[in-house]
Amino acid sequence: MTLAVPSLSPRPMPRNHPPMAAVRPALQIRLLGDPALLGADGAIKALERRAAGLLALVALEPGITRARAAALLWPDSDNARQALRQQLARFRRSYGVELVHGDDALIIAEGVAVDALQSAGGVLLGELSFDDCDEFAEWLARARRQRRIGATAQLAQRLAAAEAGADLDAAVQLAQLLLLVDDESEAHYRTLMRLHYLRGDIAQAQGVYQRLVQQLKQRFGAQPSSETEALARALRTALAAPLPSPPATRPVVAAAARRTQCSGGAGMTGARSGPARLVPLPYAA
Repeated sequence: MTLAVPSLSPRPMPRNHPPMAAVRPALQIRLLGDPALLGADGAIKALERRAAGLLALVALEPGITRARAAALLWPDSDNARQALRQQLARFRRSYGVELVHGDDALIIAEGVAVDALQSAGGVLLGELSFDDCDEFAEWLARARRQRRIGATAQLAQRLAAAEAGADLDAAVQLAQLLLLVDDESEAHYRTLMRLHYLRGDIAQAQGVYQRLVQQLKQRFGAQPSSETEALARALRTALAAPLPSPPATRPVVAAAARRTQCSGGAGMTGARSGPARLVPLPYAA
C-alpha cells in the first residue's frame, strides 16, 4: 500500500470571503513524538500504544474499514472486531466525544485536529514499537519513511531558497531541522558544516563534524566518507589561517557555494551529492 503524504499547503480562501477567526479545536491528537490527546484547556493525556496506532491508521488512511484496522492492531485476538469496538468506546468514555466516526469506514471526527496532517516534522508515533503486530509494524515503517522523504524534500527546497537569497542564518536553522528529520544522511552533516563556515563560525562547523564522527562510530562502526574528510581538512586549514576581519556587512555567498547540493538520499555510509567546496567569501562593500 502506498501512503499519500498530505499536503501541508493551506487551501486558498475564496475571493471576497471574510477572514475567519482562528478557532482552537476542542481536542488535538498528537501523533508526532509521544502520542497524546490535548484538550482545549491544555490538559494532556498519553495515548496507549494500540489507541495511538488506531488513530494513526484512521488519520493517514481515512476510510479504512473496521475489519482491516482490527486485523492490523489485534492480529492474535480471537475477536479483533470486539477489541476495536472496546477501544472506540474507551475514547468516548474518556473524553465524552467520539474521536473516530464511521459504521464501517472509519474517519477522524469533525473538529478533532491531528498534528501529523499539519506538520512534516517529527517521528510518527515516536519510539513506539509494534513487534507483536507484524503487518501494522510494516505499515508504520512505510509511513515513517514516506513522511521523512516528504519532510526532507520540503526542508531542502526551503534551505536552497534561503541560501540563494544569502540568508545564512535561516539556512543554518533549516539545515539543523534537516538533521532532526534525517540524522542518518552524511550529506546533511556536510551541508551544516559548510553553512557554519560560510557564516564565519568554523568552531561550530568542526563541532558538527565531531558529532558525525561519534554517530558513525557508535551506530555503524564506520568512518566519515572521503568527501566529509576533505571538508573537515579544509575547515582545519581555514582555522589555522583565518580570513581578514570583514566590514560589518552581510556576507555575500558565492554562486558556486549556493549551487552545492544541500541534501542527499543516501545514508551515513555515503551520499549522492558531490564533494562540498569551500570558497573565499567576498564581502559587499
